[in-house]
Amino acid sequence: MSDCASDTDEGLLNDFFQEPEGYFKPPPEPTSVVFERQPQWVTDGSPANITINLLGSHPLWGHHLWNAAKTFANYLDENKSIVKGKSVLELGAAGALPSLVSACNGATKLVITDYPDHDLIDNIRKNVQVNMASKLEDGSVEVAGFKWGYDIEKIAAMNQKNYDNGSNSSSGSEQVTGFDVLILCDLVFNHSEHTALLKSIDQLMAKPKPGNGNGSSTGGEAYVFFTHHRPWLADKDMDFIERARDELGLEVSKVVEQYTGAMFEDDPGDERVRGTVHGYRLTYPASKS
Repeated sequence: MSDCASDTDEGLLNDFFQEPEGYFKPPPEPTSVVFERQPQWVTDGSPANITINLLGSHPLWGHHLWNAAKTFANYLDENKSIVKGKSVLELGAAGALPSLVSACNGATKLVITDYPDHDLIDNIRKNVQVNMASKLEDGSVEVAGFKWGYDIEKIAAMNQKNYDNGSNSSSGSEQVTGFDVLILCDLVFNHSEHTALLKSIDQLMAKPKPGNGNGSSTGGEAYVFFTHHRPWLADKDMDFIERARDELGLEVSKVVEQYTGAMFEDDPGDERVRGTVHGYRLTYPASKS
């Protein structure tokens, strides 16, 4: 018998190891969602709807428009003073809805970040381009990759340009790098990343300053909105809030608790728990003048 396989034998082998047609499912197609803002909170000249483009799939969950992001977007619309005239940084932005609503409500400088993955960052930039292209062009909105806890100086420098251009109330003589507002929507379920997120807050949120004879200045604030997607791990989600208070010395206040329905109907655990968004405001204690 010959040691060399015939052409016929090779053809049979190729057929044997070839997956049948349709064996591999095509990757999900990108989608888009139109977020309809509440009419009573939309000001003249501001868009009533915001289009959010989403990736078809992504291992870092950037292909969902999370309920926490939608809830915080509504909260921002109702409380415009949170971002009006302020510098804003969003961490783990995914579709970047809260950032876009911040821009609608008068944020002076907006830096939108997510993990430095080409697809994620390009999609965020696309969402800004679709909804408010002029803000990319004039530099009031920037998009950047950011791995939590690293490259702090790079992100801080984007805000420093805002002060150097006179867009905020810096005295000019002191270096200002902290952002007035930080946004974290549906990030705390990443329990292994709590330390890196807390480091990012500590180093990128504006510190309190003595008031100029007018009482006190509380510095920046962070808004942390999330859902207990795995109810049996709710205590681990809440570790983030407790560590922000105990390790960073932040003051914590709950500002929202709202049932929206669960993101994923078939997931295990109490649906009411999985369908409730919790929102917290983190601030530094006031520095007395």
